[in-house]
Amino acid sequence: MTREKLTGNDLIKKITDVFVEAMENDPQNWTKPWKGVSGMPHNPSSKTVYSGINSFWLMIHMKDGDSRFSTYKGWEKLGAQVRKGEQGIPVVYYSTSYVHKTTGKWVSGKNEPSPIENYEKRFVSRVYSVFHASQVDDAPEFEQPKISPNIDVEYHRQWFKTTNIEWVETPSDRAFYRMSEDKVCTPLAEQFLGEQEWFGVVAHEFCHATMTKERCDRKAGNRSDDTRGYAAEELVAELGATFLAIQRGVESTPRQDHINYVQSWLSALDNDPKFIQKAATQAWKASQWILDNTTEPAREKELVA
Repeated sequence: MTREKLTGNDLIKKITDVFVEAMENDPQNWTKPWKGVSGMPHNPSSKTVYSGINSFWLMIHMKDGDSRFSTYKGWEKLGAQVRKGEQGIPVVYYSTSYVHKTTGKWVSGKNEPSPIENYEKRFVSRVYSVFHASQVDDAPEFEQPKISPNIDVEYHRQWFKTTNIEWVETPSDRAFYRMSEDKVCTPLAEQFLGEQEWFGVVAHEFCHATMTKERCDRKAGNRSDDTRGYAAEELVAELGATFLAIQRGVESTPRQDHINYVQSWLSALDNDPKFIQKAATQAWKASQWILDNTTEPAREKELVA
């Protein structure tokens, strides 16, 4: 167990501080402070994929390309043993509770109290500890997911298009999502430095497109009138693109335009200690909406001599 007695809010603040420091000291690389691509952080015992702020937080603690994290008991179920003296990594868990509107009495559990109209639903944050695979003995051998450094642009182009979001590729120096037309616009693929950079930009803009009411229903600010809201949306889109790159087996490389957003992100973070948590949660939802609303296009069958 962790030696720190943290509440959910304490942990959120701690995670925020880590990101702020990384952004200030290494703004060009802060979005990818881990090495390689080895899948999303997941629990090999429960088969759960960590989501939202926990996912991004655990990426920083990944070692040797291994993305497995589990509780003490979870590792025991797999025949592994957490080594003596190892310190757990705190993560946030949200559980549902109900508070009586008149008496203030709390009721926890999955079942709604009765009569439900007398209660207000609340989400309570709790902290528990997980351990990385490198902290245990006799862990099952880890199978590194396959990475595709040479991206099939046409295949991924058709994959993005199955969202049915309009997408226009034209010779230009701008990439953007126009909400009034519900349209993604990007430069031609051959204008990018490489296929990975192309995927990152396209994924970023498609994550912006999930803001609409019928998708993820996310409000975004205007660059000139609402700097904080604009910064929030940019961070959501960038984190969402990073999640997509990992889940699609594409190694994301930080792009130069990250640095252009950093100052506004920092400003927003300083004003709201829970900002990074909200952004990461929304980014996760954006990436999951895209994954849930796309289908794998058919590949051309290879000719066999």
